[in-house]
Amino acid sequence: MKVVFCHGLEGSPQGRKAQALRAAGLDLVAPDFTGMNLAARVAALMPELAAHDGCVLVGSSYGGLTALCGAILRHRAGGRVRGLVLAAPALIVHEPPADALELAPPCPTVVIHGRHDELIPVAAIEAWAAAHPAVRLELVDDAHVLARSLDRLVAATAEFARE
Repeated sequence: MKVVFCHGLEGSPQGRKAQALRAAGLDLVAPDFTGMNLAARVAALMPELAAHDGCVLVGSSYGGLTALCGAILRHRAGGRVRGLVLAAPALIVHEPPADALELAPPCPTVVIHGRHDELIPVAAIEAWAAAHPAVRLELVDDAHVLARSLDRLVAATAEFARE
């Protein structure tokens, strides 16, 4: 099962989260979104989702917002994302879609979010997760980068990949 990984603003396709997913034996594709705004990221993601229809889509921080938008657009185009794993998703942004908290995931979704996230308020993620039945929220004892919770990211991704 192909896994497509969307890194955050300060991340990269070779970052710790991508390395952890690869080390777990997952078949990972990680586009490079360095320097791109949200629209450019989503545009670059869509061909990957078309090439790997039915993939597991993983996004970290701003990559989480990218992944959510990509999953919605793929669904609207008649394609499929098997599962969505969002790590500390940046659903509070100051560019379109500024109403990202209203976006509903089109597939089963696991959100891994740190209780001590200094960038994205836990309460906002809790409210978003509660509003969408497809979302399972896992709060972890970590900060925004989730450095101590890579095992949870890998486990959630592997769970979707095995289905």
